[in-house]
Amino acid sequence: GNVIVFNGEIYNWRDLRKRLEGLGHRFSTHSDTETVLAGYREWGVNVLAHLRGMFAFALWDTMERTLFCARDRIGKKPFIYAEGSNGFCFASEIPAIRAASGLAGVDDALDHSALAAMLLHNLRHIPEPATIYRGIRKLRPGHAMIVQAGRVKKSWRYWNPQDDADAVTTPVTSSTLRALLEECVELRRMADVPVGALLSGGVDSSAIVALAQSKASQPVRTYAMGLDANDEDLRRARIMAARIGTTHREFYFDASKQWATFNRILATYGEPIMLLPLIHTFELCEAIRSDGIKVVLSGNGADELFYGYTGMVQTSKLSRGVKAFEFLAPLVHLLPAAHRGRALEVLAAPRGARKAALYRHYAKSVWPGLIAPEALGDLANYAEAELAAWGSVAPNSDYIDESNFCGLMVENTHSVTIAADLPAMMAGVEMRAPFLDQQMIALALATPWQKKIVTSGEGNQLKKILKQAVADLMPHDILYASKRGFGMGIAQDDVVRGAWGAYGRELFSNPDSAGGLFSKSGLRDLWQRYVKGEMAGSSLPSNMFAIQLWLQSAKATA
Repeated sequence: GNVIVFNGEIYNWRDLRKRLEGLGHRFSTHSDTETVLAGYREWGVNVLAHLRGMFAFALWDTMERTLFCARDRIGKKPFIYAEGSNGFCFASEIPAIRAASGLAGVDDALDHSALAAMLLHNLRHIPEPATIYRGIRKLRPGHAMIVQAGRVKKSWRYWNPQDDADAVTTPVTSSTLRALLEECVELRRMADVPVGALLSGGVDSSAIVALAQSKASQPVRTYAMGLDANDEDLRRARIMAARIGTTHREFYFDASKQWATFNRILATYGEPIMLLPLIHTFELCEAIRSDGIKVVLSGNGADELFYGYTGMVQTSKLSRGVKAFEFLAPLVHLLPAAHRGRALEVLAAPRGARKAALYRHYAKSVWPGLIAPEALGDLANYAEAELAAWGSVAPNSDYIDESNFCGLMVENTHSVTIAADLPAMMAGVEMRAPFLDQQMIALALATPWQKKIVTSGEGNQLKKILKQAVADLMPHDILYASKRGFGMGIAQDDVVRGAWGAYGRELFSNPDSAGGLFSKSGLRDLWQRYVKGEMAGSSLPSNMFAIQLWLQSAKATA
């Protein structure tokens, strides 16, 4: 028979199993893994069309002597691989590949373009499919590949977002959204162990917990984390927990542990990433694990899909403007690039390539000051390339939809998929995100943005259709409270400049040029400006802090 290495959960495996039994397949276990194997025997690589869940797997076909590798549609589960001179290796973490790289003959030189990409605009991670090492890659979300004789023979994108959106035939209303959300929560409540839930006191997690509790036979165990007992997030979470009737526990940030935890996260992830909520999520999941819970539900993804970030009001205005002035695009090309601002760059670019154009624009303004002049000419813009690839398959052509789809697939992976997997798995907890269900994504892609953001009338309403769908589950003041991101009570700059300021001083006093990539004086200058408070709203200094910490600790342990 065939052999599979599988990470994740297939939520519809019971239905698939019934179908496959009807087609003559026999099963010896009650597991989703065996269902994938049987599905491959029946449908070959087209088994991917039948799987609903989060997964990364490699399936060895003993007859064909091929390795079939695949990753779920939006990349909830990581898949890292390397084609070395002596063979092929794969893992869910970079350090595992690094351990085998000598044996497999993997090119472990630093990828300068990958590091440079992390300096651009919203990125707080190295964008897929790149890693910090030239010879190590990530399989893109929604992609699959066939490996034969130690070489990638073919790779392809099996997921077509447009097809998924077109397949949504029911009219998109708050009641169809509600029915689907109930199904997505119910599918993820099925487990061999008790399932808990994160409750931040926001709309998304409150809705999920309320729906989970409505079907549960005993109180659901819910968890929240905040700055201290007076934290606004914790106050909202307490109100919801009492209203729904959950067994609720709250935890507080431990600033003294944050530094050690951040170092651990970087070591486990195996390359630079900069996001404080990863630390908070890990600490919360550690507490949850010690409470005996191994699976938790979370609200990840709702803001990306239904437009919950405050900045999206601006994007909606830009989107309307771009549509109204599209006819002027040819004129913008006559302007020298130096005179084009953000809005004009977006206007000048063809549909699907507008986010990519922005990142081309950002590279021109950010790289020259920080990258050594002699290294500039050799850099490829990985972010631009990746945004162009996903932008070209974004189902909706309005700029706001293209922008948010690119956010989901490329820019925000640190806070959507990585944040839901890396810190939880480090603590031995599996996080399940009903909003990231592929059918929910399809429904969101089929929803006109005007149903998600209302910019007229009583204030700006974000996530309008979602709020209508869950309005009966929570008090009005929680439903329409101002948006707060997880861990918002603790500002990243306060930590990096304040609590970690001494480490920063040391890192930037003699910065690592990453093999001639960075201008050392440019980096020193960046840190000085940051300390003086001149870089408000920019993630650049904290990203560079993470890069320097990673480079200098990797060197120390090498």
